[in-house]
Amino acid sequence: MNGALPLWSGLEYANRLRAQARDQMVQVVAWSGDLPTGRGMVLFPEHDEFSASAVREGCAEVRDVFVAPGHRNRGQATAIMAVLEDAARGHGMGRVGLSVGMDDAALPARLLYERLGYRHAHGPFLMGATLLGEDGPIPVGSVLNYLVKDV
Repeated sequence: MNGALPLWSGLEYANRLRAQARDQMVQVVAWSGDLPTGRGMVLFPEHDEFSASAVREGCAEVRDVFVAPGHRNRGQATAIMAVLEDAARGHGMGRVGLSVGMDDAALPARLLYERLGYRHAHGPFLMGATLLGEDGPIPVGSVLNYLVKDV
């Protein structure tokens, strides 16, 4: 992958930038030189995709944290999370939540969030959605837990 950030729809980034301009979320990108190598976002209650889990837990919601495989284990995810937590505090939110998969592939993420102080809030639950990709709909589904942290 050489540091490139995969995306399911280039249109989604334009939507995120518009939502960020309306102060409904913050999107961050990690860089290595001029190459984007990581990303993440935090949504606030004003965002139209703010989840029922975030409402239930009274928190800002982190989503889409990703670091390109060749750049992992170098502190980028930790740095991304710190920026997102700071953005939540700056928006007046004292708590941050996120969903994390229970499958083996999500183990590194679960370990990261545990190390950062996130704790189980509720779950497991099944989440299914259909993303609108550039080549048509993309069905996704996963068994998740919801984690929270006071920031």
